[in-house]
Amino acid sequence: MTAGELIGRVDTLRPNRFSAQEKRNWLRRIDGQVLRELHDTHPDAQWPELEDSYQDDTELLAPFPYGEEMYLGYLFCQIDLHNGEIQKYNQSLRLLSGAWRQLADWINRSSLPGGAGDWKF
Repeated sequence: MTAGELIGRVDTLRPNRFSAQEKRNWLRRIDGQVLRELHDTHPDAQWPELEDSYQDDTELLAPFPYGEEMYLGYLFCQIDLHNGEIQKYNQSLRLLSGAWRQLADWINRSSLPGGAGDWKF
C-alpha cells in the first residue's frame, strides 16, 4: 500500500484539516518505529530502507494484511490527539495497539529474534 492510497482512505473515513504532507510525515515516523522496535530485533528479516521523505507513491513498510489497520489506527490517533478528541483518541489507540501486536506477532513467527540461536545449556 502506498502513502497516498492510505491517506485517501483516512480522509474518506475521518475527514480532517491536516495536510497530506503532515500525514506522510506521521507515516514515516511509524515506519521508523516499525524498523527500530520490530525489524532491528530480527536481523534476518528483509525490509526496505526508510526513505528520507515520503511521497504519495512511497510504499509503506508493514505488509498486508497487518499494515493497513496499523497505519489507519496511527493516523486516526494523530488526528484525534491534535484535535483534542480524547475519547476518539482512546478508541483509535485500541485499534492501533491491536494491529501493532498482530504485526509484531507475525514478525516473531516469521523470523528468529537476534540472539535467539545463541542459547547454550
